Amino acid sequence: MEPEEIERTLLSSIRTPDHLNKLRQDYRLTPRNFPYHLEEANFIWDYVLEYGEGPSPEIFQARFPAFELAPLDNFDYIAKEFRNDHVRRAVWLFISGHEAAMEKDAETATTSLIHQLQGLQLHDESNRRVLDSGNAFNLRFDSYRLRADGMSKSKLAWGIDPLDNFPVNFLKGQFIGLIADTKAGKSWVALKVGLQNYFNGRKVVVISPEMTTLELECRTDTMLAQLHGYPISNHSLLYGIPGIEENYRKYLEVMNREQLILYTSVPSDKLTVTAVASIIKADRPDLVVLDGIYLMDDEEGSKESWNQIRNICKGLKSLATETNTALLVTNQTSRTKDDNTKNEAPAKANLVAYGYDFNRYVDTLLSIGGAPIDSNTRQIAVPLIRNGRAIQKAYDITFDPDAGDVGRSVGEIPPMDINNLDW
Repeated sequence: MEPEEIERTLLSSIRTPDHLNKLRQDYRLTPRNFPYHLEEANFIWDYVLEYGEGPSPEIFQARFPAFELAPLDNFDYIAKEFRNDHVRRAVWLFISGHEAAMEKDAETATTSLIHQLQGLQLHDESNRRVLDSGNAFNLRFDSYRLRADGMSKSKLAWGIDPLDNFPVNFLKGQFIGLIADTKAGKSWVALKVGLQNYFNGRKVVVISPEMTTLELECRTDTMLAQLHGYPISNHSLLYGIPGIEENYRKYLEVMNREQLILYTSVPSDKLTVTAVASIIKADRPDLVVLDGIYLMDDEEGSKESWNQIRNICKGLKSLATETNTALLVTNQTSRTKDDNTKNEAPAKANLVAYGYDFNRYVDTLLSIGGAPIDSNTRQIAVPLIRNGRAIQKAYDITFDPDAGDVGRSVGEIPPMDINNLDW
């Protein structure tokens, strides 16, 4: 069918308010999406809304004598055909409209084009719930049982013993923040969280614009080799120093990276919320580790750093919820020397850099500090949790990046030791 014929057939088939609701809610269509018969579409919309049914053939033909009615009984079929044709035409229109801009600034034009193309996508109905539907009871009770048994598909692992042992939930759709002072090891801790979930069978994307591809790959291999039981030295791997050949070969033989995707730059060369959204749409991960929110560009063009962070965090929070993807994002602290000269204790929430909006939007805030025991340990705390009580007490964890040993508890910490938490 030609585009005009598809449009005419769909308009002829609209008979009830339910049809209008389906077009609006399921296919995101309004009268302005009917370019061949815009006047007819507006008439049908207004008539159905006013009278609760479509106009009779006699009424319609009296108003539009040149319009050839061609109704179909299968409304869903023709609505889907029209939606597909509408998207095809819109895609070509968007592309042709950016040709001149491509000549001037291809990167900016590409970002704008991606943003417009994403606007064509239908809403994910997985975020919409009708709580009184017929099977709601069974579905919700089964979901509760899975969460209680620890088998829910939404539940993720921290890979950090104190967090996995205590009741700190980590679920798909959450926006997680991790703060630490410069060079305190937040990139290593964030990477461990991502790789632990990959090791557990999840699909994970790591975006780390601060590192080179070689650095990120070597860190990844070092930590995964540790998880597989074949420890190697990150320093030796990075600089080609002999001595790790046997374990590295054994690790590579069991390694499978199909579910792990690493980025040191994004396709648009500008790290924006739109760029992250494009990666999520393409790769469909369970978890995205984004190392360095301070390296992101604010698409709204705000000048103040606090306003930039607010816009970026708002976009990331919406992205996590809409795509049901967990986002773990690192940020720096703004502590002064008077606060903690040796940076031993994890920073408090109010010491987050670039404005407090980072804390407002995250579901859980983790904080890393240098443990006083020795250089191969760190301390971790959870100063903010949206659904639950914060854990202000700091717990010691291993931090030996060269061996890829990050996140094990130091000392004896009983699992689920709720009574000893500093609540």
